[in-house]
Amino acid sequence: MADKIQIRMLGEFTLTYQGNVISDQDNRSKKIWTLLEYLITFHKKEISHATLINLLWHNNESNVDPENALKTILHRARTTLDKLHYPSSKLILHHRDNYSWNNDVAYEVDIDQFEHACTLADDPNLPVSERLAHYNHAFQLYKGKFLPKNAEDDWAIPIATYYHSLYIKAVHNMIELLLAAEEYEQVIQICSAAVAIDPYDEPLHFHLIRSLYLTGERKKAIEQYDKVIRMFYDSFGINPSEELTQLYQEIMKEEKSPVADLNIIKEHLREQNAQKTAYLCDYSVFKNLYQIEARSAARSGLSVFLCLITLTSLKPNSDTSLMANAMERMSGTIAQSLRSGDVYARFSVNQYIIMLPSASYENCTTIATRIQKSFANSKPHLNVASSYALSELEPQIFLTDEE
Repeated sequence: MADKIQIRMLGEFTLTYQGNVISDQDNRSKKIWTLLEYLITFHKKEISHATLINLLWHNNESNVDPENALKTILHRARTTLDKLHYPSSKLILHHRDNYSWNNDVAYEVDIDQFEHACTLADDPNLPVSERLAHYNHAFQLYKGKFLPKNAEDDWAIPIATYYHSLYIKAVHNMIELLLAAEEYEQVIQICSAAVAIDPYDEPLHFHLIRSLYLTGERKKAIEQYDKVIRMFYDSFGINPSEELTQLYQEIMKEEKSPVADLNIIKEHLREQNAQKTAYLCDYSVFKNLYQIEARSAARSGLSVFLCLITLTSLKPNSDTSLMANAMERMSGTIAQSLRSGDVYARFSVNQYIIMLPSASYENCTTIATRIQKSFANSKPHLNVASSYALSELEPQIFLTDEE
């Protein structure tokens, strides 16, 4: 192993030989690293002179002679490789106007090892223990996406997509085998690392939350659920899937031992660290409360209004952090502006839904306007405007036996 050049392209780009390391963290010339990365990625091929020129100067940079510039980049690339102190052999070969990585030298590339490990692990004829060993090897090799510093380069995008899809498939296959063996602790470890690489894979979050719950980590499971729904709200403005919501409801039920003393039950039901502000709840909880109010309104005749608060960015092409910060501030504004018995929930990436029982349309207008003004006057000012819409709750209509 020490006599081979170790090349890492997943999560970073480094070449290591006997303690000597070169890396694309050296930002002095991106073209040098792009050249090396391209030759190593396609190390089984010869790359034409024209292909390299198109790769490095596809934007037709002015005042550049690509023929001489390529010779300069190749010279500098070879000088960079000299820092590895690899004996005798040239690492970049030139043959008939083509260039290639020297496959006769001793080296290992993580993308080849990763793909090979995935292929072995996918063999259903192997014992489960061997498949898991191969999956674990692949999992350890995948330190992150392919050449992350080249994430915007046209040539690297499909390759990065390919290896990432292999990784996600391997992770899910590995989780399936571990779940069958009820190895929930390992599932937690795998999912925790995988969501750090792909935070928007909802099934990974599902397995992580469920495995935390099944290993007795109920509090951590709930915290992870809260983190996930906030992330999906902020990034995509969507509610969690029905499967994830059902898991959350299952966790919240948490089986209890029989208790005869109601005082004990009341103590368990009591809200801890309650604040004298409106109650922020998950949208699935809000939906249940809405349905209860709809049933009550059919009997009592009391009016209940819904208020939808919407935020709109005034800054073109603003990033998601601006809206996330604005939504966080609006949540605090709503909480302070309503009664402690009122409830509200996050509805989308830029909206909150509020329930206002026993209130007239005029009162609701006053409340919504107060929320708008408080938000607008908060410091520091954000380039975000707010608007609202009101609608009266429709009482639940019950079907009779005849119907």
